[in-house]
Amino acid sequence: MTADLGNILVRPLKTRTVMLVVAMTIYVALSLFLFFTWVNPSLIGQTQQHIAADSVLYMAYADSLREGLDNPFVLAAMYSFPNTLWMPVLLFLALQSTLLIVALNYTLFIWSVWLFSRSVDIRVGIFLALLLVNITTTISLLSVNKEIVDLLATALFCYWLSKGRKWALALALLIALVNRYEVCIAMLLFIVLRSRWNPLRKSRYGSLAAVSVAFSIALPSLSVTDRLDEAVSATSATGSSGLILVLDNLQAHYLFFLAVIPKIAHNLFSQILILNNWTSYGSDNPANTYVMLLNNLASSFVVMFLIKKGRLRLKSEWMYYAGLSAIVMSLALVVQPRYFYSCYALLCLEAARVCDVNPLNGTM
Repeated sequence: MTADLGNILVRPLKTRTVMLVVAMTIYVALSLFLFFTWVNPSLIGQTQQHIAADSVLYMAYADSLREGLDNPFVLAAMYSFPNTLWMPVLLFLALQSTLLIVALNYTLFIWSVWLFSRSVDIRVGIFLALLLVNITTTISLLSVNKEIVDLLATALFCYWLSKGRKWALALALLIALVNRYEVCIAMLLFIVLRSRWNPLRKSRYGSLAAVSVAFSIALPSLSVTDRLDEAVSATSATGSSGLILVLDNLQAHYLFFLAVIPKIAHNLFSQILILNNWTSYGSDNPANTYVMLLNNLASSFVVMFLIKKGRLRLKSEWMYYAGLSAIVMSLALVVQPRYFYSCYALLCLEAARVCDVNPLNGTM
C-alpha cells in the first residue's frame, strides 16, 4: 500500500495535463479580472454598459420578489408558463450575490465538461479551447444567464444518450423546461426521432425536413399568427435587417421550412457578413454588437473546422442533435446567437471527438 502511494506521488504528470491546468488557471484569473473591472460594475449599476444581455433584468425581477413589492409587471411575467425567466431569476433570488453566481456558473461549467467527457471520447483540451474561444462562454460564466444552464442540460442529455442513465434524462428535461423550454422541446423531439415511432427513422435528413414542415403547419395553426405578425412589426420598427423580416414573415405564413436554414445561418454568421453593422458598434452596448460578432467568428471557425475534417454530417449523433436543436432555436423571431449556445457546444463536442466511430446506434 505504501509502495503504491509512493509510485503515485513520484509519477510525473503528463505535459498536456499540466499545460491544461496552467491555461485554465490563467483563464480563470483573467475572467475574474474582467468580472471585477468590467462586467460586475455594469450589473450593479455603476456603469451604463449593456454587457451581459438580460442579466440586469433578471436581477431586478429577483430584487422585486425579494422585497415583496408585488410589482404587477414582474408578477405577470413570472406567472406565465412555460417561462424562460424562472431559472435565472430564482438563482439570483437564492444567491443574492453576483460573485456567488460566478462561483455557481463555474461549478456548472466544470460539471458539464465532465459529463461531456464521460459521454464521448474527446480531447478535453480542444473541447475547452473551442468553448472558451467563444466570448459568449466568458460572459455567461460572469453573469446571471441561461446559457451555462443550457450547457448543463445538454451535457446531461448527452450523458443519457451515451450511458442510458435515466436520472440524467429526467434532470436534463426538468432543467431545460425551467430554464429554456425550447431546449426541452428539442430533447423530446430527438427522443421521438430516434424511436420506432418515427417512420423516417433511417433517414435523418428526411426526419429533420419533416420536423421543419410540421413546424410550418403548426405555428399558424396554434393561433400564434397574430403574435408572429406583431413581433415582425416590432422588429421592423427597430430597423433590423431586411432579411430577417422576410424570413419571419415566411415563418408567420406556413413557410417556416423555407426560412429555417437562412435563419440558422443568420444567427451563426450574419454579424460577420453584414459589414455595415460594424460602423454602428459602440462601447455602450457590447452585448448586441461586439459580443455577437465574436460569437459568430467562433461559430464560423468551428463550422469550418468540421467541414475541413469531413465531420459536418448527420451520421454523427451529436451533429444530428445539433441540427434538430438549431431548427428549434431558429423559431425565435430575433437574431440572437446566444440562443444557439447549446448547438455551439455540440459542434465543439463533435470537433473534439477522438475517433470517427459513432458510439451510439441510434436506437432507443
